[in-house]
Amino acid sequence: MHTSKFNKKILLLFFLILSNNVFAAEYIEKLKDQIQFPILTILNSKEKPTILKLNKDLDKNGYVVNFWATWCVPCKKELPDLSILDKKLEKYKIDVLTISIDKKNIKDQIKFLLTNGAYNLTHFFDKEMNIFRAMNLRGVPTTIIVDNTGTVLSKNEGILKWSEDEVVKEIINLLN
Repeated sequence: MHTSKFNKKILLLFFLILSNNVFAAEYIEKLKDQIQFPILTILNSKEKPTILKLNKDLDKNGYVVNFWATWCVPCKKELPDLSILDKKLEKYKIDVLTISIDKKNIKDQIKFLLTNGAYNLTHFFDKEMNIFRAMNLRGVPTTIIVDNTGTVLSKNEGILKWSEDEVVKEIINLLN
């Protein structure tokens, strides 16, 4: 009898995991209360102060911005998928960017990114967590979708299978 309850719990957990992947696109919903992406100084991959003005690049249709840290196990799992997503979105003029909230040396973080499959993404570093706090984010990984006016359209907290075709379609639909 104890085994039966245990098996039911395992089966339920398995179903939840599967349904999470099958219906991943349902997690990309338009925010009801949209906000502007904050215009604050962070560091680029060359350790130079930069202001991310996502509304100034009129050539882009939007951005997928992932907040992460080296100590975050789900972030490490998600990075290769974000690289695949970037390749799939390139023809739609949608960029995938990462923003680290880690305090580690930037060179070490870049090495971590390259080792963990995020070689083709553009990386920024928010060691003081200014953007993270301004957006009232709660944890990592958190990924936001920003249109070409700098408006945050969607926020996903936690890991998501970003390279799935349904997720890619949802992002394209949200930004068009």
